[in-house]
Amino acid sequence: MSDIPKTFDGKYYDQKYFADPLGKEFRRSDGSIEHWGYRSPDGEWLGAGPIVVAWKEVFEPRNLLDVGAGRGTFIAYAREEAGIEAVGFDYSEWAVGYGRYGQIGKTIHKCKEDWIRLHNATQPWPYEDNSFDLVVALDFFEHIYEDDLSFVISELFRVAKRYVFLQIATVDGVRETGFILHRDEPVPWDDGRTWAGHVTVQEEAFWYDRLDHEDWMPRRDMVQHF
Repeated sequence: MSDIPKTFDGKYYDQKYFADPLGKEFRRSDGSIEHWGYRSPDGEWLGAGPIVVAWKEVFEPRNLLDVGAGRGTFIAYAREEAGIEAVGFDYSEWAVGYGRYGQIGKTIHKCKEDWIRLHNATQPWPYEDNSFDLVVALDFFEHIYEDDLSFVISELFRVAKRYVFLQIATVDGVRETGFILHRDEPVPWDDGRTWAGHVTVQEEAFWYDRLDHEDWMPRRDMVQHF
């Protein structure tokens, strides 16, 4: 059996995905078994501290929305390290519930229950227009099916007041090609990127085109590749 489902939904992002020492189990087409996961029992990541401090210095936000916030690690750091009124949502019930950052193990900070909520980004976001000085979405958009991108992007811009900060997994189209998966179509077991739940992996130009908006200007001078 393989842990890859027919469709990636909130249930896929469970304890095995985030915290299990081995991760989720996958059987390749040749029968070999491999594992993938964040393998972070407590959800701690010390790199969050310098990042939220940089957000504070560059964008000077009073408040922040973390879209696809996972276990809420960045929310807690934004509040405790940078004094930003951060909230967020994710559609993993495990991540925002039992697995929420600070609930398990020894962590530097704690994401309080009322700072993060369970919500599916493909449904109307529970926030007013222009609610947040800064909206961040880290390793999020590659998890969104192409059919949902227009709606999700429109909600992103609707709730953002000043700045949007994105981190998206892309390909250069030469050394690595992209792919687009649709709901209920077979998931390619031999492509390890799908194990992470990636369904829309494209070149950088694809995202510039999708994110183009008459009221927003991309800051290409601030783009970094890694």
